[in-house]
Amino acid sequence: MKITGSCFCGEIGYEAELRNAPMTVCHCRDCQVLGGSAFRLAAPVSPRRFEVTRGAPKHFDKTADSGKVRRMVFCGTCGTHICSLPPASEPDGFVAIRIATADQFDRLSPAAEVFCRSKVEWMPGLENTVPFSEMPVTPAKKTPR
Repeated sequence: MKITGSCFCGEIGYEAELRNAPMTVCHCRDCQVLGGSAFRLAAPVSPRRFEVTRGAPKHFDKTADSGKVRRMVFCGTCGTHICSLPPASEPDGFVAIRIATADQFDRLSPAAEVFCRSKVEWMPGLENTVPFSEMPVTPAKKTPR
């Protein structure tokens, strides 16, 4: 499925090709803080299938609990997080698109919940998702609606 998206102010635009990319609900503490919510939605895509089509996003590098560095990409004007990028040294890495920024957001549904060990107690599990206490080695697969 081809998707397009942008930041809140429209300065940054992107397109991507989701191929069997399961949208995940991430409950890790980093996503909670960075997203300003109890979770954040993301879909993994190959770096070869993701392109910034408009604007020049800003970024900062964040070290995850795993020790891996992820480049956090965002709009320098409105602050919308667009995605995170893998380090150049990780050839099999993935771009994690913040899927709420996609124009096709309403056509996608989550397949998994990751980092459930950090999930807030008042958040129930979502129907039709596979829960993982951390990030699974192989993500759960679910075809977008």
